[in-house]
Amino acid sequence: MWNPSRTLPIVVATLFGGLASGQCVSTFDLGSDTSLCAGQSVTLTAPAGFQSYLWTTGSTGTAISVSTAGTYGCTVTEIGAGNNVITNGDFSAGATGFTSDYVPGTGGAYGLLSLQSTYAVSTSPSLVHNNFASFGDHTTGSGNMLVVNGSDIVGQTIWCQTVSVLPNTTYAFSAWLASAVSSSPAQLSFTVDGVSIGNLNASSTTGLWLNFYNLWNSGASTTVTLCITNLNTAQSGNDFAIDDILFTPYCTYTDEVLVTYFAYPEPDLGPDTTYCEDVTIALDPQWPSADAFAWQDGSAAASFTPAASGIYWVDVTENGCTTRDSILVTELPLPVANIGPDLQRCAGDVEVLNAAYPGSTYMWHDGSTAPTWTVTDAGTYWVTVDLAGCLDRDTVIFTYYPLPVVDLGADTTICEADDLLFDVTRPGGSYSWEDGSTFPSRSTNGAGVYWVIVEENNCYTTDSLELGIIPLPEVDLGPDHLLCAGSVEELVAEGPNYTYLWDDGSTGPSILIDGPDVYSVTVTNVCGTDVDSVTIGLDYCDCPVYVPNTFTRDGDGINEDFLPRFTCPNESYTLRIFDRWGREQWMTTDPFMAWDGGTLASGVYAWTVEYVPDSDILTGRRVAKGHVLLLR
Repeated sequence: MWNPSRTLPIVVATLFGGLASGQCVSTFDLGSDTSLCAGQSVTLTAPAGFQSYLWTTGSTGTAISVSTAGTYGCTVTEIGAGNNVITNGDFSAGATGFTSDYVPGTGGAYGLLSLQSTYAVSTSPSLVHNNFASFGDHTTGSGNMLVVNGSDIVGQTIWCQTVSVLPNTTYAFSAWLASAVSSSPAQLSFTVDGVSIGNLNASSTTGLWLNFYNLWNSGASTTVTLCITNLNTAQSGNDFAIDDILFTPYCTYTDEVLVTYFAYPEPDLGPDTTYCEDVTIALDPQWPSADAFAWQDGSAAASFTPAASGIYWVDVTENGCTTRDSILVTELPLPVANIGPDLQRCAGDVEVLNAAYPGSTYMWHDGSTAPTWTVTDAGTYWVTVDLAGCLDRDTVIFTYYPLPVVDLGADTTICEADDLLFDVTRPGGSYSWEDGSTFPSRSTNGAGVYWVIVEENNCYTTDSLELGIIPLPEVDLGPDHLLCAGSVEELVAEGPNYTYLWDDGSTGPSILIDGPDVYSVTVTNVCGTDVDSVTIGLDYCDCPVYVPNTFTRDGDGINEDFLPRFTCPNESYTLRIFDRWGREQWMTTDPFMAWDGGTLASGVYAWTVEYVPDSDILTGRRVAKGHVLLLR
């Protein structure tokens, strides 16, 4: 923006009829004073369109680059726009407003300008002479220009005009020249009141417009005559066009800019840091005089609280200078201290508390530092887990209860007719027996292993007892039967832990008999007494019977049935088959009918044969018995 206190324009004017009709009216502004940061540079640019530029650095360009503090100024010059004192300088009004030693074209073999020392106003040289080049005027390419056929007479003026000027004012004299033919280009001289202020030679290239420009100061003058003269007097060639003649006040403007340098701020977020996730930290750039803060998330506070691991940065601005600092913040996870819930345990239980967490160290309530601690008694136990300085603590309370007292007694035996009572009643206890019952007491009379689990406060005690059953004594001397004359037979009454008393007074488990009689025995154990007797008859064994002990009912035709065999005929005969419980399963009185097992399953079966042999010597009913194995 233009600052009047630093702009010193030189004002010039042109007088018409004694009145000031023009002056320097442009504005020149280098812009506002500026400030830079250390090490920066700035380009100061002057507005375009002026004819000359001169900076305080000596530069003559439109812009300079500045990298140090100071005041920088620029002086520019221009031809006063709109203040041309020349009349019809662009010949838009035709061949008027000027005087000349040349005369208007009169025509001829080549056109209007066939003769030397003639001129005409046209939009193209080719329109006024057949051999002149075709091109447009300097300004628009379609306007008027002054076309001249040069003279071979020395000193003839081409164009003159008298103008009013302001005293002590610098004027710029400007005109444009182009060759109409390429040979012998024109050499123009520009004079003010007969004094030359410069020359301009045309180019041999037709239609190429060249500019004449020079300055002149009016001094005390108020009126001057401006003339253009051709110094070239060649008869051949020396043909040209003139356009846009200008004589105008020459203006000078100056402006300055103050450039100030500031040091960069020096924010410091500190070294890269870590923090535990349960801790809040604030990042402070340590530059309280800053004008502005800009954090990586767009916030503008003087400090910042990170919420997670990452790289954080801040731009600190002071006096327009900005510096960034960054920091790597690592959020460390808290370790997890977890040694479980409060627990109830039973006397004798051992519990291992495990606080292991990868990469951590440990401190228990008793000062120990292992990752585990073994609990054997009631109490409060705690551990602190330390992971790179991040801590977590857990506490657990243990309550111990005594084991319930349970005693079923020692393993024992009872008689099969007796009952054994178990009673494990406990205050507040619950019970689980091997048979699924849940009462505190029970009775039993069967052999086996009995056990119970008693629970109090989730503490369990188990006890067991193996119970043996002593059966009642039982003796069986067998059925009454015959004893072959002269034979000896053993009667056996043996049983576990029995005592014996035979009718003859003997006390062994068996006796030997050799004749007919009634024999009896009394057996005794801790549970009682049993008595049995057998009647033994005399048999002369003159008709023995042969009985198989096994037969197979498998359809192979071999040993398929059961049939006793006799060595003599019988007057009577009865065969009976019994199961293991003494129940009769089959009977026949036909000595030739065999037992095939019927539908009975494989197993051992008892049999008896009652028969009366057909004998004249020995008479009487006889009995034989035994066991047979049926296989299918």
